[in-house]
Amino acid sequence: MKTFLTGFGTWLLTNIIGAFLLKFIGIHASEELTLLLNAITISFAIFVALSIRRRQLKKRKEEEELNSVAEEEDVSSEPTPPKRDVFLFRLAGLYYRSDKAQKRARELMSNESVFLEKDPTNPHDPNAIRVYSDDHVHLGYVPRHLCSEILAYMDETNSYVAYVDYIISGLDCPSVQLYIPINQTHSS
Repeated sequence: MKTFLTGFGTWLLTNIIGAFLLKFIGIHASEELTLLLNAITISFAIFVALSIRRRQLKKRKEEEELNSVAEEEDVSSEPTPPKRDVFLFRLAGLYYRSDKAQKRARELMSNESVFLEKDPTNPHDPNAIRVYSDDHVHLGYVPRHLCSEILAYMDETNSYVAYVDYIISGLDCPSVQLYIPINQTHSS
Protein backbone atom coordinates (compact mmCIF):
# COMPACT_ATOMS: atom_id res chain seq x y z
CA MET A 1 0.00 0.00 0.00
CA LYS A 2 2.85 2.33 0.91
CA THR A 3 4.50 1.70 -2.47
CA PHE A 4 1.24 2.45 -4.31
CA LEU A 5 0.80 5.71 -2.41
CA THR A 6 4.38 6.69 -3.15
CA GLY A 7 3.87 5.96 -6.85
CA PHE A 8 0.59 7.86 -6.95
CA GLY A 9 2.12 10.81 -5.11
CA THR A 10 5.04 10.86 -7.54
CA TRP A 11 2.69 10.77 -10.52
CA LEU A 12 0.53 13.56 -9.10
CA LEU A 13 3.52 15.73 -8.25
CA THR A 14 5.14 15.30 -11.67
CA ASN A 15 1.81 16.13 -13.37
CA ILE A 16 1.43 19.31 -11.32
CA ILE A 17 5.03 20.33 -12.00
CA GLY A 18 4.61 19.54 -15.72
CA ALA A 19 1.40 21.59 -15.96
CA PHE A 20 3.03 24.48 -14.13
CA LEU A 21 6.06 24.41 -16.43
CA LEU A 22 3.88 24.33 -19.55
CA LYS A 23 1.86 27.27 -18.23
CA PHE A 24 5.04 29.13 -17.21
CA ILE A 25 6.67 28.60 -20.61
CA GLY A 26 3.43 29.56 -22.31
CA ILE A 27 2.83 26.34 -24.25
CA HIS A 28 -0.76 25.35 -24.78
CA ALA A 29 -1.13 21.62 -24.07
CA SER A 30 -2.84 19.81 -26.90
CA GLU A 31 -4.56 16.49 -26.33
CA GLU A 32 -1.60 14.57 -27.80
CA LEU A 33 0.89 16.47 -25.65
CA THR A 34 -1.22 15.82 -22.55
CA LEU A 35 -1.31 12.06 -23.35
CA LEU A 36 2.45 12.01 -23.90
CA LEU A 37 3.12 13.85 -20.62
CA ASN A 38 0.76 11.49 -18.76
CA ALA A 39 2.60 8.48 -20.21
CA ILE A 40 5.95 9.95 -19.15
CA THR A 41 4.76 10.80 -15.62
CA ILE A 42 3.10 7.40 -15.16
CA SER A 43 6.31 5.66 -16.30
CA PHE A 44 8.35 7.79 -13.91
CA ALA A 45 5.95 7.07 -11.04
CA ILE A 46 6.13 3.32 -11.71
CA PHE A 47 9.92 3.49 -11.84
CA VAL A 48 10.07 5.33 -8.49
CA ALA A 49 7.59 2.94 -6.85
CA LEU A 50 9.46 -0.15 -8.09
CA SER A 51 12.80 1.29 -6.96
CA ILE A 52 11.43 1.90 -3.49
CA ARG A 53 9.88 -1.58 -3.38
CA ARG A 54 13.14 -3.18 -4.52
CA ARG A 55 15.02 -1.30 -1.78
CA GLN A 56 12.47 -2.42 0.84
CA LEU A 57 12.73 -6.05 -0.26
CA LYS A 58 16.54 -5.91 -0.24
CA LYS A 59 16.54 -4.45 3.27
CA ARG A 60 14.07 -7.10 4.50
CA LYS A 61 16.20 -9.87 2.94
CA GLU A 62 19.36 -8.54 4.62
CA GLU A 63 17.57 -8.39 7.98
CA GLU A 64 16.30 -11.96 7.54
CA GLU A 65 19.80 -13.17 6.66
CA LEU A 66 21.26 -11.49 9.74
CA ASN A 67 18.51 -12.99 11.92
CA SER A 68 18.99 -16.46 10.47
CA VAL A 69 22.75 -16.28 11.06
CA ALA A 70 22.15 -15.12 14.63
CA GLU A 71 19.80 -18.06 15.21
CA GLU A 72 22.34 -20.64 14.05
CA GLU A 73 23.99 -22.30 16.98
CA ASP A 74 26.89 -24.13 15.34
CA VAL A 75 29.09 -23.49 12.32
CA SER A 76 29.89 -27.18 11.90
CA SER A 77 28.04 -30.47 12.05
CA GLU A 78 29.72 -31.42 15.32
CA PRO A 79 27.43 -31.44 18.34
CA THR A 80 27.46 -28.55 20.78
CA PRO A 81 28.63 -29.53 24.25
CA PRO A 82 26.04 -29.93 27.00
CA LYS A 83 25.07 -26.73 28.77
CA ARG A 84 25.66 -28.41 32.16
CA ASP A 85 29.11 -28.75 33.70
CA VAL A 86 30.70 -26.03 31.53
CA PHE A 87 31.66 -22.41 31.78
CA LEU A 88 29.92 -20.97 28.72
CA PHE A 89 30.78 -17.43 27.66
CA ARG A 90 31.18 -15.06 24.74
CA LEU A 91 34.71 -13.88 23.96
CA ALA A 92 35.09 -10.28 25.16
CA GLY A 93 37.08 -7.50 23.50
CA LEU A 94 37.46 -9.02 20.03
CA TYR A 95 35.91 -5.89 18.51
CA TYR A 96 38.91 -3.87 19.77
CA ARG A 97 41.54 -6.35 18.60
CA SER A 98 43.51 -6.08 15.36
CA ASP A 99 42.24 -7.09 11.93
CA LYS A 100 44.56 -10.10 12.17
CA ALA A 101 42.85 -11.21 15.39
CA GLN A 102 39.36 -10.72 13.92
CA LYS A 103 40.36 -12.64 10.76
CA ARG A 104 41.76 -15.48 12.89
CA ALA A 105 38.56 -15.53 14.97
CA ARG A 106 36.48 -15.96 11.79
CA GLU A 107 38.63 -18.99 10.91
CA LEU A 108 38.02 -20.78 14.24
CA MET A 109 36.16 -24.07 14.05
CA SER A 110 33.69 -25.61 16.47
CA ASN A 111 35.44 -27.51 19.28
CA GLU A 112 38.84 -25.99 18.36
CA SER A 113 41.09 -25.35 21.37
CA VAL A 114 41.96 -21.83 22.47
CA PHE A 115 44.31 -21.05 25.30
CA LEU A 116 43.85 -19.00 28.46
CA GLU A 117 46.56 -16.89 30.05
CA LYS A 118 46.38 -14.94 33.30
CA ASP A 119 46.98 -11.20 32.87
CA PRO A 120 47.63 -9.84 36.40
CA THR A 121 49.28 -6.65 35.06
CA ASN A 122 46.15 -5.66 33.13
CA PRO A 123 45.44 -2.02 34.10
CA HIS A 124 41.66 -2.50 33.89
CA ASP A 125 41.33 -5.77 35.80
CA PRO A 126 44.04 -7.69 37.71
CA ASN A 127 41.89 -10.84 37.31
CA ALA A 128 41.86 -10.53 33.49
CA ILE A 129 42.34 -13.67 31.42
CA ARG A 130 43.59 -13.40 27.84
CA VAL A 131 42.39 -15.81 25.15
CA TYR A 132 44.81 -16.96 22.43
CA SER A 133 44.42 -19.12 19.34
CA ASP A 134 46.69 -22.14 18.91
CA ASP A 135 48.96 -20.02 16.68
CA HIS A 136 49.39 -17.41 19.48
CA VAL A 137 47.04 -14.72 18.13
CA HIS A 138 45.56 -12.73 21.02
CA LEU A 139 41.80 -12.90 20.34
CA GLY A 140 40.35 -11.18 23.39
CA TYR A 141 39.43 -11.85 27.01
CA VAL A 142 37.23 -13.92 29.27
CA PRO A 143 34.31 -11.66 30.35
CA ARG A 144 35.14 -9.81 33.57
CA HIS A 145 32.21 -11.24 35.56
CA LEU A 146 33.57 -14.80 35.13
CA CYS A 147 37.29 -14.15 35.63
CA SER A 148 37.56 -14.84 39.38
CA GLU A 149 35.63 -18.11 39.10
CA ILE A 150 37.60 -19.28 36.04
CA LEU A 151 40.91 -18.24 37.67
CA ALA A 152 40.04 -20.39 40.70
CA TYR A 153 39.20 -23.28 38.36
CA MET A 154 42.46 -22.80 36.42
CA ASP A 155 44.49 -22.79 39.65
CA GLU A 156 42.70 -25.87 41.02
CA THR A 157 42.88 -27.97 37.84
CA ASN A 158 45.99 -26.49 36.18
CA SER A 159 43.89 -26.33 33.00
CA TYR A 160 44.38 -23.41 30.61
CA VAL A 161 42.28 -24.54 27.66
CA ALA A 162 38.84 -23.48 26.40
CA TYR A 163 37.00 -24.59 23.27
CA VAL A 164 35.06 -22.87 20.54
CA ASP A 165 31.34 -23.57 20.78
CA TYR A 166 30.19 -21.57 17.76
CA ILE A 167 30.86 -18.37 15.81
CA ILE A 168 28.36 -15.86 14.49
CA SER A 169 29.74 -13.70 11.70
CA GLY A 170 28.94 -10.07 12.30
CA LEU A 171 29.18 -7.07 10.02
CA ASP A 172 31.99 -5.46 12.02
CA CYS A 173 33.32 -8.35 14.05
CA PRO A 174 32.46 -12.01 14.65
CA SER A 175 30.94 -13.15 17.93
CA VAL A 176 32.75 -16.18 19.38
CA GLN A 177 31.07 -18.40 21.97
CA LEU A 178 33.53 -20.44 24.08
CA TYR A 179 33.19 -23.16 26.71
CA ILE A 180 35.36 -24.74 29.37
CA PRO A 181 34.31 -28.25 30.45
CA ILE A 182 34.27 -28.52 34.23
CA ASN A 183 35.79 -31.68 35.65
CA GLN A 184 33.36 -33.62 37.82
CA THR A 185 35.79 -33.36 40.75
CA HIS A 186 35.71 -29.55 40.68
CA SER A 187 33.18 -27.97 43.01
CA SER A 188 31.80 -24.72 41.53
